[in-house]
Amino acid sequence: MNSNTAERRLNVLVTGAAGGLAGTVVSRLAERYHLIGVDPRPLSRGKDFPGEFHVVDYTHRRMSEVFRSRKIDILLHLGRVPVSARVRSSERYQTNVLGTKNLLDLCRKYRVKRAVVLSTFHVYGAHPHNPGHLVEDDPLRASQNFPELRDAVEMDHLARMFLLQNSDTQVAILRPSNIVGPTIQNTISQLLRAEVCPTLLGYDPLLQFIHEADLSHAIELCIENKMVGVYNVSGEGVISYRKAIEFAGARSIPVPHFLVYGAMGALSRFRLSLPKHLVDFYRYSAVISDELFRKESGYRPRLSTQEALRSLRSIRAVVEPQHSSA
Repeated sequence: MNSNTAERRLNVLVTGAAGGLAGTVVSRLAERYHLIGVDPRPLSRGKDFPGEFHVVDYTHRRMSEVFRSRKIDILLHLGRVPVSARVRSSERYQTNVLGTKNLLDLCRKYRVKRAVVLSTFHVYGAHPHNPGHLVEDDPLRASQNFPELRDAVEMDHLARMFLLQNSDTQVAILRPSNIVGPTIQNTISQLLRAEVCPTLLGYDPLLQFIHEADLSHAIELCIENKMVGVYNVSGEGVISYRKAIEFAGARSIPVPHFLVYGAMGALSRFRLSLPKHLVDFYRYSAVISDELFRKESGYRPRLSTQEALRSLRSIRAVVEPQHSSA
């Protein structure tokens, strides 16, 4: 095929482009796509983006100009702000809910072909009566007990409504388990990188982890296979919280549940924090099934849970702009 008949490279708009996960994802996509990165934050010093990069809020009118002038083919929405980010709840809501709504409206307006939206397994909530494996049709109950997760649930809901109402855009929504890796700065990674890690006395829930490289591969599969639907995605298997701490090279400190919030203040000198909305995830198991995603995409994790957790050992107390995946 000569240059006259070769297809042009598709334009992929990547939100959250200043974050660690985006860096891993775009390194996989850079050779085949023209990448346009957007983020309310600037790139950290010494960090490059393999394409265009724009500092812009997702609700700002400049986003419309990016969609229009760059003729976006694919939206890769990685820009969810977790509760652990050091921003006000109103700012988080504006980015996660209003920003997502604007991005999806622009997808409709400018006839974007495909969209991949990164949600989180946290939207299911952690409850003592959760089924053994949560599937995509199970209710999203996270905000019932913890309003801090309301914006994550609303963002997921917006993406699902867009999926149902807009057949012109192929939409895939991913709900990954706990994401870990060298560039990830979410709550679980920060806990496991610390020298000591709090556990709740009398509880040892089962957890799932997915390494950033495996999640990047899953996102790539969504784009390449033009996948449509809602999908859980995880790593190799399940592991108890205490065993995860051991593999990550940290030391556990049991804390009585009824003292947990006060104890967090005492442990702050170790750079530990356990957000209120995540306490139940360290009491009750919230195990997801990603059988549907594996069946439709051919995805298989390449790193074991043990390898994913051990990748945290070499990087402790790294500070990056707070916008990472929770």
